[in-house]
Amino acid sequence: MATRLFKNCKDVHEPFSNYSHCVEIENPSKFLFCSGQIPATKEGTVLSASDFDAQRQLVFENVKSVLGNSGAQLSDIVRLVTYLCREEDVPRVRKLLSDYFPDNPPANSVCLVKGLTHPDILIEVEATAVL
Repeated sequence: MATRLFKNCKDVHEPFSNYSHCVEIENPSKFLFCSGQIPATKEGTVLSASDFDAQRQLVFENVKSVLGNSGAQLSDIVRLVTYLCREEDVPRVRKLLSDYFPDNPPANSVCLVKGLTHPDILIEVEATAVL
């Protein structure tokens, strides 16, 4: 299994939420690059934009399922990119990251975008995992 060092740099600001400035990987055996996951059910139904909390939960459950299909779990994630359509949802995503990654949080970028591929989608998450 790969050795992972979750690092924060003392020469820059403290992380604004639960993420690491850098994740150093030694001796990886497998990299997984998870495409952006959206709040869509297995049947392809996009959840309503009226329930952001349900959307963010489903997105992370979808990430978990995609990684699990290749033998990985959330703790194997070393990098996330989170796309949000509304600035007011940033604190809720930060809370979710603290819940899912209480120890050794991955490197993470949060991007505010004008829109995603469906008018009801408020969040999309890409993940990189290392085994």
